[in-house]
Amino acid sequence: MKRISLALFLLALLLGSKATCLAAGKVVIVSLDRTSLSRAAADPELGPWLERGAVGLMNTGTAARPTAEHIYTTLGAGSRALGTEYTRLVFNRDEEFAGYPAALLYRRHQGREPDGKVIMLVPAAAGRINGALRYPVLPGLLGGTLHSFGRLTAVLGNSDGQGYYREAAAMLADQAGQVALGNVSKSVLQKDALFPYGVRLDPEAMLPEFAALLPQADVILVNWGDTARLDEYRPFLSAATEDALRGEILAAAACFLESALTLMDREDVLLLLSPVPPAGESGGGLLGWAVLIGPDVPPGSFLTSGTTRRTGVVALTDVAPTVLDRLGLPWPGAMIGRPFAATGAGGVEHLLVIQTKVDRLFRLRPPLLKTYVFFQIVIVLGAVLNLFARFARPVYFEAPLYGLLLFPVLVLYLPLHAVSLAGAFVITAAALVVAVALLLLVSGDATARFAVAGIVTALSLVVDLLRDAPLIKVSVLGYDVVSGARYYGLGNEYMGVLVGSALLGTASLLQLYPRHRCRLLSLAAFFLAALVLLLVAPQGGANFGGTVTAAVAFLVALSVSAQLRPGWQSGTAVTAIILVLTAIGLFLNTRVPAGAQSHLGRMLSMLGSEGWQALVDVVSRKAAMNARLFRYSQWSKAFLVFLATLAVLFYRPRGVLARVRAGFPMLSAGFLGIIAGSITAFLFNDSGVVAAATTLLYAAVPVILLCGQAAEAKNN
Repeated sequence: MKRISLALFLLALLLGSKATCLAAGKVVIVSLDRTSLSRAAADPELGPWLERGAVGLMNTGTAARPTAEHIYTTLGAGSRALGTEYTRLVFNRDEEFAGYPAALLYRRHQGREPDGKVIMLVPAAAGRINGALRYPVLPGLLGGTLHSFGRLTAVLGNSDGQGYYREAAAMLADQAGQVALGNVSKSVLQKDALFPYGVRLDPEAMLPEFAALLPQADVILVNWGDTARLDEYRPFLSAATEDALRGEILAAAACFLESALTLMDREDVLLLLSPVPPAGESGGGLLGWAVLIGPDVPPGSFLTSGTTRRTGVVALTDVAPTVLDRLGLPWPGAMIGRPFAATGAGGVEHLLVIQTKVDRLFRLRPPLLKTYVFFQIVIVLGAVLNLFARFARPVYFEAPLYGLLLFPVLVLYLPLHAVSLAGAFVITAAALVVAVALLLLVSGDATARFAVAGIVTALSLVVDLLRDAPLIKVSVLGYDVVSGARYYGLGNEYMGVLVGSALLGTASLLQLYPRHRCRLLSLAAFFLAALVLLLVAPQGGANFGGTVTAAVAFLVALSVSAQLRPGWQSGTAVTAIILVLTAIGLFLNTRVPAGAQSHLGRMLSMLGSEGWQALVDVVSRKAAMNARLFRYSQWSKAFLVFLATLAVLFYRPRGVLARVRAGFPMLSAGFLGIIAGSITAFLFNDSGVVAAATTLLYAAVPVILLCGQAAEAKNN
């Protein structure tokens, strides 16, 4: 019995995950491309279907743009992938293309006879283009996994218009570009001169085809291509004609769904998808949607997943693991998504509110953050130049500099997601003026102000993380659901803010109360160690790069504050601390179920299944991301300005920084930790320049303020 259990465990580890349910039935997927959630919900025929199961918004991120060829390749790979111009060239094996039977062309390209009834003519193109990506992507992994377990797949329907548009088959095609069963030919269409491109799906052909496939296939994808044809033809239509056609199409789709559900067994699962957004959309309009209907899915509930951990939000990459999980099969480690789960209760109206908030944040984030970074650069450079040129008293720069420190905590609390773009700028500016005025009233002592700004910011983030980050989720420095870079935990912007503000606050307290330094140093060490564990915890920050950043920053600051001398004893102590924190972090992440693992947990699983190559892929991807961000991100400019400022102040004005170090030894220790953390953040995070800039903010600005005070005291 023990041997059997061990064998099962090793098999699950090899595959990178584990099955979470027993095989319960078939999976039927109906795709309604280019249909927004608001239009689907407003339709009297299709709208009720959104309430018959669990519904959720869906991030449509791929390795390129959210277009059909990339989206369906991503659905089939379970990882952000690239399609090609040939992805749409899918045919029944007995169809003709360019004067040749599709089966013959497949043999020409692949050197073998096809086995499936539906074949992609150029499957090798996707393999080549995805092989150049800096992370593992295997087009056809979903179909290949299903076939390896003896499960049959089928695809039915197409989106043909002015040419062949059959990209949907890429979702279920295996690595060889084959789907076992189905019909994607024009035989499922009927001519209609009043319909876009003069053709439409033939319901009298679709339903019998589906009924014939259902007993044979385990997974069936029905591509209701009329929605895509309508959206593609939309520029030629009047608004009234478009609405009438859409109502007719969605009514036919709802009728098909009702008939299909009648044919399905109670154990079968119906997955209604709209993965491709309508043409011309941006922001929140790029989010697709999904509805999962099954025997264990409460009607009126919301979808979530281990990828997003957000009620009502899932990702495109979650679909492949969901299909496998519903069939009781393990999903490979190369699939970065996690299965859908149902949670909560509500209505589509709630999702539309979420979509509106996401859209506002998406549109507010670039202009507000670019303005903030612009003022960072202008104010910091102006204050430093003033130390040399002395065109104004340094005290005049204090209020703007304090405003830079307070901005991150203010946009955490301000409900900017609920107002317009202009309103957000006005509210932020007014709040900054009030906050800076209050901070200046705290004390004439800069150290006390640093303590207030640092402790309030750090504790605000800690409390929010412990409450599942309700404020971070709707902050412009928080997550971006549209891009899908992060959905939970602590993103790189606020990770840098937390590390920098925590060190600034604790160092300021040590500087303010020298008589209680030993006791405060012990409390600071405990607090900072707890922050490291919070950052690594899968239900906390879930940020491995942030954990390394914090550990390095905090150890440097504490070592300098405690005046540890370099040697084997101090080295052993620091090494032991790092090992203990690492062990605790690994333990926390390995105790989490596969469906809810953080990025670190997934990395550990991939190391078990793929070896060190998984680590090499991750490092390569992070390096590529950093290089790209350093060239194009506004944060790179702020980071370079902060570094240049500290470098200049190290030498000029002569003696100023030396007086600061002598007068503020505990603060100086904190600054050294922040600088070390900033460099570590740049090296160990895939958006490292962002974290490096937000971390370094809490050293550069206080150093300028203290140098300004020192210069003014010297002049007086």
